[in-house]
Amino acid sequence: MSMFRSFIAPILALAASSIVLPCAAVQAQEDPTIARPGSGQPGGARPDFPKFDDVSKGYNKVISSADGNPGMYTLYKDKDGDLLAELPRNYSKQKIFLAYTIKGGVPMAGVQTGDMYAYWKQFGKRLALVEPNFSTRSTGDAQSKSGHKRVYTDRVILDVPILSMGPGGGPVINLSDLFLGRSSSFFGGRTRGANTKLAKTVKAKSFPKNVELAFEMPLSNGRFGTIYYSLAEIPENTGYKPREADERIGYFITSHRDIGNASQDTPYVRYINRWHVEKADPSLQMSPPKEPIVFYIEHTTPVRYRRWVRDGVLEWNKAFENIGIVNAIEVYQQDQTTGAHMEKDPEDARFNFILWTNSGMGFAIGPSRVHPKTGQILDADIVMDEGFITGWVKTWEKLIPQTAMENFGPLTMRWLESRPDWDPRVRLVDPAQRETVLKELAVERAARTTTGHPAFESDPTLLGDDEYDGLVHRISQVNGSCQHCAVRAMDIAMFRLNPELFLQQGKRSGKKKKKKDDAETDENEAQVEEVVEVQKLDGVPEYYIGPMLRDVIMHEVGHTLGLRHNFKASTIYSLEEMNNEDFIGTAQAGSVMDYMPVNINTDDDAVQGDYTMVTIGPYDYWAIEYGYTNGKLEPILARVSEPQLIYATDEDTGGPDPRARRFDHGKNPLNYSESQMRLVHSLREKILDEMVDDGESWAKARRAYEMLLNKHVQAVSIASNWVGGSKVNRDKKGDPGNRPPIEPIEADQQRRALQVVLDNTMYDDAFGLSPELLRHMTVDRWFDGSSMSFSDETWPVHARISGIQASALSQLLNPTTMNRIHDNEFRAMEDEDVLTIPEVLDTVHEAVWAEIYEDLDEEYDARNPYISSLRRNLQREYLERLVEMSMPDNGFGSASNPVQNLSRQRLKDLDKAIRTWRTANRENTDPYTLAHLGDINDLLMRIDNSQYIYNSNEMGGGGGTIMMNFPFGEDRD
Repeated sequence: MSMFRSFIAPILALAASSIVLPCAAVQAQEDPTIARPGSGQPGGARPDFPKFDDVSKGYNKVISSADGNPGMYTLYKDKDGDLLAELPRNYSKQKIFLAYTIKGGVPMAGVQTGDMYAYWKQFGKRLALVEPNFSTRSTGDAQSKSGHKRVYTDRVILDVPILSMGPGGGPVINLSDLFLGRSSSFFGGRTRGANTKLAKTVKAKSFPKNVELAFEMPLSNGRFGTIYYSLAEIPENTGYKPREADERIGYFITSHRDIGNASQDTPYVRYINRWHVEKADPSLQMSPPKEPIVFYIEHTTPVRYRRWVRDGVLEWNKAFENIGIVNAIEVYQQDQTTGAHMEKDPEDARFNFILWTNSGMGFAIGPSRVHPKTGQILDADIVMDEGFITGWVKTWEKLIPQTAMENFGPLTMRWLESRPDWDPRVRLVDPAQRETVLKELAVERAARTTTGHPAFESDPTLLGDDEYDGLVHRISQVNGSCQHCAVRAMDIAMFRLNPELFLQQGKRSGKKKKKKDDAETDENEAQVEEVVEVQKLDGVPEYYIGPMLRDVIMHEVGHTLGLRHNFKASTIYSLEEMNNEDFIGTAQAGSVMDYMPVNINTDDDAVQGDYTMVTIGPYDYWAIEYGYTNGKLEPILARVSEPQLIYATDEDTGGPDPRARRFDHGKNPLNYSESQMRLVHSLREKILDEMVDDGESWAKARRAYEMLLNKHVQAVSIASNWVGGSKVNRDKKGDPGNRPPIEPIEADQQRRALQVVLDNTMYDDAFGLSPELLRHMTVDRWFDGSSMSFSDETWPVHARISGIQASALSQLLNPTTMNRIHDNEFRAMEDEDVLTIPEVLDTVHEAVWAEIYEDLDEEYDARNPYISSLRRNLQREYLERLVEMSMPDNGFGSASNPVQNLSRQRLKDLDKAIRTWRTANRENTDPYTLAHLGDINDLLMRIDNSQYIYNSNEMGGGGGTIMMNFPFGEDRD
C-alpha cells in the first residue's frame, strides 16, 4: 500500500465532497488569545500583520472530512475559488513531501511530473519553501558536521507573503497565488503562459496528514489543463531501514556523498529504492505483510482488458512468496458503475493507481516517488496509453533511428555532429522529414551544456520526454522513461496486417503443455485455425493481445517495485529452447524488465512458443529477494555468475557488450537477426496478395513494407553491435566462477556479425523490391493533417535504401567501433584469433566494390546496367567515408592513425582496380556504369595530384573544406 496511506489510516473513509463554513463561525470557535509565533526579527520584535477577519472576509472554511476533524492545513475558499491556507503552529518542524502532476490537457496526462521534499521557513513577513540539501551529508565528528553545514546549504524554491496569522496561531498564505501563479516553478514550460485569470479550483481538501489540490486553467495553447498537487507530512522515522545498493543487481538508487569518513574508498552512499514491506509475523515461514502494496485499477481501463492488467500486477506476488511474504501486493478495481473506490483520486499521493489514457501516443510508464533520505518508495502510479493496442500510433517509427545507434558512445555522437548526413537519425527518416530532423538536432546541440554522455542533458523537471529521464540530476532515481510499450505497438500493428499470416510462420501447439504424439500434427494445425476464430479484443485475438498487455504491466510494475531495466535478460535461452512444447507457459527470458520483441518462430520444424513473456523470470525472483528479504545478503549476491541472472541496464547499451541491447532475443542474438530476416523476406512476398484485402487502400502495402523495413533495420543493428564487442561481467573479485570483468567477443562471432550486416544491406536483393510492389506502395491522400498526407505518392526508393545503407556503414565504420576493434587487438592473448581493423575494412570494401573484381560475361546497356543505381549510390557513399577516414582529422580518436593509413591504401588500391576493370570491360558495359566509375577515377586522380579541395558538405559528410595532400605514387594509364 502507499506509505502515505499508512500515515493516515484513520481518515480513509472520507466524504467525497467538501463542507464549507463561514469564517465568522470559525472565529467563534477559536481562542483569540493564542500567542503568535515570533519571526526572528531584530530584538525579538514580531512583524505586524493584518487581522485575519479582514484578510479572510468573503472566504469560507473548507471541511474535508465527515467528522469535521482538522486537516494538515486549514483551508478557506471564496466564491471565485481563491484559496487561503493556515499552516499549523508547528509548521517549521514539519517535513513535507510535495508531489505534482498534470492531470489533464496534455498527451501524457496523469504521468507523475515531479516531487520534492521540503519545509517552510519564515523570513519576516514572507514564508519560503525550502528544499533540504540531502546530496551531501556528514556522519563524521562534530568538526566535519560543522564544516558541512557551512558549505552545503539548503535551497529556497520560492517564497510567498504571509497575509495574516490565523486563528490557530499559524501563518496564512494564498495557495492560489502559490500553486497557480507560480506553477512554472513546478511544471516548467508546461504551464508557462497559462491563463491564470480563467483558472478555477476543482479540488481543495485537507486531511489530517495530507492536502490535495487541483486547478483547471487554459494552458498556453488555449486548451484546458488540470494541474494537481499532493502535499503530505512525512515523519522523520517510519521504522524503515535503508538497504545499500549493489551494482550486480539493478535497482533505482537514492544516493548521497558522506564526507564524514575519509577512510572509505568512495564518499558515495547508495541505497536501493524499495517499499517498506515486511512480514506481519517474522516467525512464520509464510506470512502476510504488515502493510501490503495496494494498486487501484482506474475505472477508465476497458472492462475487456482489466483481467490482464490485474494479472500483470499480481504476477509479482510469486517473487514475494519466494521470500515468505504472501499477498504482498493487492489489487482493487475502481468502478464507475458500482461506485467502488470512486472516492479515490489517482493523483492523490496516498494511493497507487494504474491509469488508462487514450492520447494516442502508445506509451506506458511506471514512475514512483521516493523518500530522498532513505530510498523508501512512498507512492507509485502506472500510466498506460491504449495507442499501442489500436495500432494507430507510430511511436515505434521514432525508435528505429535510436535502435540503429545503440552502442555508438559519446565519441561517435560527437563525430556525427559534424557529419549529420551520416547520422541514422537523419538518414532513416522519410526524405521529406530530414530537414526538420536536422534543425531539431541543431537546436539540441545549441542547448547542450556538456559533451559527454547524453544522459546528462536530460531535463530533471519533466518525465517521459528524454531517454534517460529520472536517472540523473536527482538524488532518488525513478523510472522516467520507458519505451517497452512502443515496441509492443509495432508488434501489434504488424499482427493486424494479417493475423492468420503470422500464425502460419510456425506451428503453434495451442494450450497444451505436453505433446502427446506425432499423430497430433493435424490436430494442432486445426487448433491454429480454431484459435484465429476465438475471442478477439479490438480486432486482435485475445490470446495474442492479452499476454502482450500483461507483459507490459509486469514490466511497469517491476519499475514501481524499484527495479531498473535488464537488457541482457533476453539472452539466457536459445530460440530453440523457447520454441519448445515443454517451455510454453514459462519465462522465455531472465526478466520482464527487458525490451523483447514478439517471438515469431520461423523454423518450419519447430513449435511456436509463447509470443511474449507470460511470467516473471529468474532474475526477477533474485532481485526481489535481494531487495526485500530480511535474510543475509551475501549468499544472494554470490549467485551473480549464474547464467540466468545476467544483468545490464540503460547506460550499458552504449557500452561494448552487445548483449546489453534493446529489442534482441535469444542466447545468440545473431541467430535472432537471421531469423528476423527470414521472417521479413517471407512476409514481403505476401504483401500484395495477403496483406491488402479487397476494398482496402493500397497505402496498406506501403505501411506493411515500411514496418517490415523497420524489422529489417533492427535485425541489422543487432548484428552490428557484435563487431568490436566485448562481454562485460559485473562480478567482483572472489565471486564464484572467477569471471574476468572483460571478455572480448570471439573473432568468428564478430566475423559472422559483420557478414550479417553486409549481406542484408549492401546488395539489391536484400530489400525484396520489385516493380510490381513499388507500383502499389502509395499513401492515403487526406488533407487533414494525418501523418502521410504530404508524403509523395511514389515511395522514394533510392533515398530510403541509401539511408539504410548509409546507416549500416555508420554502424560499422564509426569511431567507437574502430577504437574497440583496435583495443581488442592489443587486448588479445598470444596466438588468440582476433578481428583487426584491416580485416574489417577489407571485408566492407569487397562487399561494396564486388563488381569491379569480376569480368563481364555479357553485354549491358542503360536499361540493364551492370552496376545498379542502388549499388552506384552505395559506392559513392562508401567513397565519401573512405576519403573522410583518410584525413588527418578524421575524428577516430586513438584509432585515427591506423584508420587514416589503411584508408589511404584502400584509395590507392581502388583507383588501380577501377582503371584495370574499365580497360578490360569498356566495350561491354553500360553508360551508367562507365560514367560512374570514370567519375570516381577522376576524383581519385585529383586527390592524387593534390589539386582537389575536399568539401564534405558536397560529398555528404557535413564537415569543412580541406586541401588533400598525399600522392598515391602510382603510374596512371
